[in-house]
Amino acid sequence: MRVVKKINNNVVVCLDQHGEELVAFGKGLGFQKVPYELTDMTKVTMTFYKLNYQYYQLLKEIPTEIFDLSAAIVERAQALIPRILNPNMIFSLADHINFAITRLTHYKSAQLPFSYDVEQLYPQETDVGYYAVRLINRRLNIQLPVSEVTAIAMHFVNSQTNDLATNSSVNSDRAFYNQVSQILLAN
Repeated sequence: MRVVKKINNNVVVCLDQHGEELVAFGKGLGFQKVPYELTDMTKVTMTFYKLNYQYYQLLKEIPTEIFDLSAAIVERAQALIPRILNPNMIFSLADHINFAITRLTHYKSAQLPFSYDVEQLYPQETDVGYYAVRLINRRLNIQLPVSEVTAIAMHFVNSQTNDLATNSSVNSDRAFYNQVSQILLAN
């Protein structure tokens, strides 16, 4: 894989063996002078193909550790929620977490009046929300308010498709493209 552009020390733009552009995450990937050939693939922790401009901007604005947290939370959610999640969930959740931290330091916390309803209607998503808030608080040494549990749970509710997830369909690009096609044809 050829690294062609540095976004930051841990995120780079690459070309794979087929010439397809992708974004790769991994500790220290942006340290070397670009362009260079990345031969140690064990350094790569996440890859994303065909990102739009908005996601590139988020990569520049949001610290890498927030993306790492988001990826860990999404991974946990995929184990708990039996529905297929939007593959861009890592980006939208990272954006939310980053703003929640900004809101915590600069503004008052907001209470969500429908927290009880969300917890009753979406228990798995709420469990992910509790996990996320505990993980964020521990790793970043901050204290997000409990209302963030509901906000994060709603991110997962909104990112789901109507299809049940199976190990083979979650990991299959073909299944993902078929689902997107079905959604587009239905609308």
